[in-house]
Amino acid sequence: MPDGISPLMKIYIRTDEDMVVGYIGDGSSATLSAMWQSPFENQSLSGIMGAVSQKLDATANVIQSASGVTAKTIFNSMLVWEGQQPPEFSLTVDLMATQNAQIEVNAAITTLLKMCSPELNEYTALGRRPEQVTLNIGRTIALSGVVIKDVTYQLDAPRTSEGYFSHNTVTLQCSGITSLNRSNISTVFIT
Repeated sequence: MPDGISPLMKIYIRTDEDMVVGYIGDGSSATLSAMWQSPFENQSLSGIMGAVSQKLDATANVIQSASGVTAKTIFNSMLVWEGQQPPEFSLTVDLMATQNAQIEVNAAITTLLKMCSPELNEYTALGRRPEQVTLNIGRTIALSGVVIKDVTYQLDAPRTSEGYFSHNTVTLQCSGITSLNRSNISTVFIT
C-alpha cells in the first residue's frame, strides 16, 4: 500500500505466492563470514615435519621451560581457509498499520510464520521443508535462495479496537542457502 516512505527504507520478503513489506528497523545487520582455522598452533616443528614426535616435543618443552627459547615458529600461527558461510541477516522489521491493521500487521506476521514453517505429512515422508524466500533490503541488497530460521514478534504490541496489532516489531534471523562467490557479491550487495 502506498505510504510515502522511500523503498530504500523498506524490506521486501517474497515467495512465489506471497510478499511481506516492512520498514527496516534499528539494529538490522548483515554478516558474511569466512571460516579460518589455525591447525598448526599446538604442534612443534618436529610434529609438523613428521619427524620423531613425542620425544622431540617433550625435549623442546623442557628446553623452553628452562631457557625461554621456543620451538614454535611463525608457521604455527598460519591460518588455513576452511570454507565460507552463507550470508546471514538479523533483521528488525517494523510493521505499521496505515490503512488496514489486519492486512498490514497481523496478516504480515502470519505470512512470515508460514514462510518459516514446513508442511510435513502425518505418517509418510516427502513433506515439504520451509520454502526459500527472496530478500530485498532497502533496494541495496537483493538475494534469492534465503531461508528464514527464526521469527520473533511482540505479543504485547498495541492493538486496535478490533484486536489487531496497530504496529509490531518482528525480528527475523535469515540465511542464504549457500555461500557466495566473489564474482556474485556485486550482484547481491548493490551499491
